[in-house]
Amino acid sequence: MRILFAAGTQFPFPRMDQVVHEVSRQRPSWPLVYQAGPEASIRRLSSLPNLQVQPLFAVEQYRGLFSEADLVVTHAGMGNILACLEQGKPFLMLPRLARLGEHRNDHQMDTAEAITESYGISFHEDVDSLVRAILTYDAASASVVDGDTIRTRREAFGKQLNALIGTL
Repeated sequence: MRILFAAGTQFPFPRMDQVVHEVSRQRPSWPLVYQAGPEASIRRLSSLPNLQVQPLFAVEQYRGLFSEADLVVTHAGMGNILACLEQGKPFLMLPRLARLGEHRNDHQMDTAEAITESYGISFHEDVDSLVRAILTYDAASASVVDGDTIRTRREAFGKQLNALIGTL
């Protein structure tokens, strides 16, 4: 199974580093890709033979890696979530938590809860839970969302937001 891990582009994310390391260790035959973000512990992770890791991939390269992935494991950032939803890509979330110094506030937890409630996509708060979910992931029973519906809703929301901003 080809997995793309995405930690975001603003802050280090040591918990995601731990998830990647553990999945790589337990499934050495799985090809893994990790966009680790700034200041990630690339040196420690780059020694894993089944892992391609960089702080940031070029946009076109990232799109290709995203397209090839069987599963995306992401922080709860809206860019990745919308891309997964719109393209019907199975994904799991590990929201960054303010109490662990991973972000300024818990908006990613709020986002993950809303996505879970609306679309049945699971999120995890701890490394062990997420690792278990990845190792036992079953594509046949994964929640997949109709990307066309998501795109239509997002475009309608964008038009409403633009109209609102235009009246200010």
